[in-house]
Amino acid sequence: MDLKPPANRLVSPAVAAVMKPIDQKHIAEPGLVVLDITGGDEDTVQAVMATLEERWATSGIAPVRRDPGEPGVRARVYADILRPGREGP
Repeated sequence: MDLKPPANRLVSPAVAAVMKPIDQKHIAEPGLVVLDITGGDEDTVQAVMATLEERWATSGIAPVRRDPGEPGVRARVYADILRPGREGP
């Protein structure tokens, strides 16, 4: 079984720094999702991403960003909910 990273996996922190619009390639197949996570602090958002990574194949722990004038911090995660995460079989 070949376990390559999903095609939509983030390849650098610079990609996550600018949340580009979600397009058809991100959700082209059943089970692919894009999750925009907002939390009060970096630790909370990173804990959510780590938990998602255990359950599903995801793009991993993405860099967290702050938007000036907006409350909290944000991150984007790409996930394939049909494939198990790092704790899967």
